[in-house]
Amino acid sequence: MVTREPGGTEVGERIRHILLEHASLHAQTELLLMFAARVQHVKTVIAPALALGKTVVCDRYLDATYAYQGYGRGLDISLIDALTRLLDIPPPDLTLYFDVPVPVALARRAGRAADRIEAEGEEFFERVRAGYRRRARDEPGRFAVIPAEGSMTEVGQAVETTLAGRW
Repeated sequence: MVTREPGGTEVGERIRHILLEHASLHAQTELLLMFAARVQHVKTVIAPALALGKTVVCDRYLDATYAYQGYGRGLDISLIDALTRLLDIPPPDLTLYFDVPVPVALARRAGRAADRIEAEGEEFFERVRAGYRRRARDEPGRFAVIPAEGSMTEVGQAVETTLAGRW
């Protein structure tokens, strides 16, 4: 099963619209909206699918919150930890982190309209990247870092190799 965050449910998609299109959100509001969408998603989509023995692939999930709202926005990581525990959000079994230097990522996005988060500057994305890299370093058994500077074919082959080595 393939899904995404924020989103994955009707409520989540509405929250996604607010998160990506609303001109100004306080960082804590952004965090709480992410968790609101996630709780709905986990309780109504992800957990039931896992209970049926399905594999769930989610485009962004809990680690994205640590990277974007924690490291990128500078919110206290312990707040994210507390919300995760309080709301009973299960950690992913595996996080594929596609690592690409920020200038390369920004160049790839050039020419497309940016949403509210994509419109952030290079410094923000450097903090996000550092956050992902720190989490990958701290939890190497759960993270797979995929070098993503190459072509889509090369990145796809790296994903296949990584997954073949785990399953």
